[in-house]
Amino acid sequence: KSAILPPLTATDIKEKPEEGNSLKAKLVSLLTNTNGDISTMVAELLFVLCKENVGRLIKHTGYGNAAGLLARRGLMAGGKGAGDFSEDEESDTEEYLRERHKINPVIGCVEEPVVSPLEGMSEEQKEYEAMQLVNLMDKMQRTGLISPAGWGGREA
Repeated sequence: KSAILPPLTATDIKEKPEEGNSLKAKLVSLLTNTNGDISTMVAELLFVLCKENVGRLIKHTGYGNAAGLLARRGLMAGGKGAGDFSEDEESDTEEYLRERHKINPVIGCVEEPVVSPLEGMSEEQKEYEAMQLVNLMDKMQRTGLISPAGWGGREA
């Protein structure tokens, strides 16, 4: 287990789980392989190594990479598989524990902060951009490119 899923460190979370040359990175990259058999087998292996714990799998692979397995097993909302596993403790390093609150769970790593495109704009500029967006959406609706919809099959 420790050869494929070693304890996470602060260095590990600086890049996506599928990036790099480690065995884990190569396996995680196979989770999105177009060959369904390969991605399924790798996902099952990693899930078993995570003791069928959804949170642990997401921590090591990112939610996006694990989504296929979680959907197949009906575990998209979290939980634990039906397997019977020993109750060992998490093997996270202290540096990982200090940094884990910064991780985006969907991609499984720390994202660089992004500057808001609205920063530095006046209220008038923001209102102008909002009206441009409304006009573009209206144009797409009038040309039939999009159509509004309601809940339960009702038209909006």
